[in-house]
Amino acid sequence: MELSSGLPLPLPSARLLRLRRVAFPLLRQLAQLRQLQRLYKEVENCSGLEFVAAVLTQLRIEVRVEAAELRRVPTTGAFVAVANHPSGLLDGLVLLHVLGKVRPELRAVANEALAPLLAQLHDQLVLVKPDAGEFQRNVPSVRKLLRFLQNDVPLLLFPAGAVAHRTTPFGTVAEPEWNPTAERLLLAAHVPVLPIWVSGQNSLSFSWLGLLHPLLRTLRLPAELLNKQGTTVHVRLGRPLLPTEQQRFAPTELLPFLKAQVHALGSAAVSASVALPCAQPVVAETCAILIAQELAALRPKRRVLVSGSWEVYVAKSREIPNVLREIGRLRELTFREIGEGTQQPTDLDSYDTYYRHLFLYDRRAGRLVGAYRVGPGRNILHQHGRRGFYLHSLFRLKKGLKPLLSESLELGRSFVRPEYQQQPLPLLLLWKGIAAYLTAHPEYRYLIGPVSISNRFSPVSKAVMVDFIRRHCFDEELAAHVRPRKQFRYRPLAGDTDTTATLQQGLDSVEALNHLIGALEPSGLGVPVLLRHYIRQNARFVGFNLDPAFSNVLDGFVVLDAYDLPDRTQRLLERG
Repeated sequence: MELSSGLPLPLPSARLLRLRRVAFPLLRQLAQLRQLQRLYKEVENCSGLEFVAAVLTQLRIEVRVEAAELRRVPTTGAFVAVANHPSGLLDGLVLLHVLGKVRPELRAVANEALAPLLAQLHDQLVLVKPDAGEFQRNVPSVRKLLRFLQNDVPLLLFPAGAVAHRTTPFGTVAEPEWNPTAERLLLAAHVPVLPIWVSGQNSLSFSWLGLLHPLLRTLRLPAELLNKQGTTVHVRLGRPLLPTEQQRFAPTELLPFLKAQVHALGSAAVSASVALPCAQPVVAETCAILIAQELAALRPKRRVLVSGSWEVYVAKSREIPNVLREIGRLRELTFREIGEGTQQPTDLDSYDTYYRHLFLYDRRAGRLVGAYRVGPGRNILHQHGRRGFYLHSLFRLKKGLKPLLSESLELGRSFVRPEYQQQPLPLLLLWKGIAAYLTAHPEYRYLIGPVSISNRFSPVSKAVMVDFIRRHCFDEELAAHVRPRKQFRYRPLAGDTDTTATLQQGLDSVEALNHLIGALEPSGLGVPVLLRHYIRQNARFVGFNLDPAFSNVLDGFVVLDAYDLPDRTQRLLERG
């Protein structure tokens, strides 16, 4: 296959023929066309998706994509996949390979200038002449693409229209603004849009040549494919944005949102592996007989709730040494499962000695099910001052917060052991126990404490959750009296500075937030259950702090007014 004749050259052959004879061999070497021809010779009997797989095999390119995310590709009907463009030819080959496994009829939209390099993919491509200028110049391309979608043929689109590059000698590598023609296509198509992020980066030569002339970047694309030999390409697939969901965006907001989502998928992929400190073995299970004996010895009023074989108790630490040992063991086991925990043999500290312990016991099974640590604010202030609150280890609590603290119960270290987490009843019974304690102590109106966001979440997901809370349920007045000891700061990847703000568009409920986080996280994690629970109970937040002593979890300082619970929650807690 002859590749040289079809490539665009930056020199007019008619008037500068002699110069072209000198320049052409240099440009041919720059593009590494001879090496590309040798590669194509190895796979000359292949075409279509077979050609794609053969090229990737020859280059020893390993493509990694999660099977769960691959299931997000619609199996029927039209859709448009939009992706970032970090490398050039390799991006298209990799995504044709990945998406073609599910939808072999998919077409990739490509620049017609690259047609000579992609002859074997004639049936996998739609060649267009990208033009970010006047709309009328783009109408034929849009109509051409719409015809494919109308026939249920999905499309792969790189809306940037150009590979990521530097625009200044020492600037960051970033994509151009996404072409508004892509937005016009999406608005006209009314089909699901699948956001995709693909890893990759080109050489310094690619960017530096582009600074001399953009066409030199284009000439360098074959070489940038060849120099990726032996590399691994990671692919992230988000959840399709359905036409009904697209309606919440203004016409000019859809493309920025999709771009932000693509970049957020990349940010999550970069930070997906979390290094935890070396964990020590957890202490052995406490003897069930000793626990049963302690419960039998408690004063009757320590049992605040009975529901069938379930019992809720509130006790002081000195009354329940064996129960407390088991609580510490179960805390550590449960928190480790979600990427948290102290990594010590047990999760007990000095606060446990003077806090109350509210716990749920399954008498039929003879074991503890879950617990909350409860700190009566008035008692803590009187005996230990502001420093006596566990929250003070995470946030500096100023004097102006004392009125709130004196009317608050501090809740923390809550857990339900893994075997019971799929049942809604244990958490409900724990909350009924808290409600019973509040009824018995009317001097307390507020529930305060930290609610954790595990370090298993990527920084971008944490930033999106924090931004959502700051927009919808943050108390600026109370926040003036609180200062985090280690503030959470989101450091976006190059070119992603507006990602979290853009992702907030149309995000008006905790359900929408949960859907977005699940789409961004490689493991499909949604918003933490307790965080969702507090937001639904009209909780207010007053700050966020990183806790290095607890596996770098992000703690939100939450304030819940017992007088301002939703009616449904009030009825649920009052029901016997």
